[in-house]
Amino acid sequence: MTQLIPLLLIGLTAAAASYLFKTRQIRTLPSVSDDEFARFYQRRFADSISSVLKLREFVAKHLALPADRLAPDQTFKQLAKYTGFVGEYEVGMGDLESELMEAFARGGLPPPKTFPNTVAEFIHEMLRASTKQTSE
Repeated sequence: MTQLIPLLLIGLTAAAASYLFKTRQIRTLPSVSDDEFARFYQRRFADSISSVLKLREFVAKHLALPADRLAPDQTFKQLAKYTGFVGEYEVGMGDLESELMEAFARGGLPPPKTFPNTVAEFIHEMLRASTKQTSE
C-alpha cells in the first residue's frame, strides 16, 4: 500500500502539470464564435452549418479543447501544442481517425488516402461519409 502512494502522487502531479500547461497554452488561441466559424468554413465548403457546428464540438471533445478555440483553417499539427502532453494528443487524434474510418465504412465509401489536415477538412469528410449513409 505504501508503494502505491508515490505512484499516485506522480500521476496526480503529471495530470496537474498537463492541465496547467494546456490551460496556459489555450489562452493564446483566439476565440472563434459560431458565426465566424461558419463564415470561414463556407468559404471552402457548402455543408449544413448546424451539422458543421456539431462536428466542431465533436472534434473539440476528442482533442479536449474548447470548441470556441477551434477555427476551420487550423491544422491538427498546430493544435498539437494546445492539447497537453503528447499522449493526450495522440489518443485524441487516434479516436478522430477511427471515427472517420468507421464513418466511411458505414457509408460504403473507400476511406480518404490521407487524414484531413485541417479542422474544416475533417468536418467535411465526416459529413461526406454521413451524407452517403443517409442517401442510401
